Amino acid sequence: MRHLAAREINEVLIEAGATLAGSFLRHGLVDELILYYAPHIMGSLERGMFNLPPLGAMAERTPLEITDLRMIGKDLRIVARPLRRQ
Repeated sequence: MRHLAAREINEVLIEAGATLAGSFLRHGLVDELILYYAPHIMGSLERGMFNLPPLGAMAERTPLEITDLRMIGKDLRIVARPLRRQ
């Protein structure tokens, strides 16, 4: 990220697995999330969207502001901004 900033690149789109996505979110490097949800329910042992440490308390959740919500075919597309905890 420092290398990109040194080159004056200030916008990066990442399409990542749970580990990288969780790391970016955990370090406050996410300005906007574009999430797609298919109409399926999977078990709790399946791979999640973000690899994050377990919550010690509900206050540790990452709050989101949803800025757009729409159907794309049968899938749901959500655009949201992570809000900084106070």
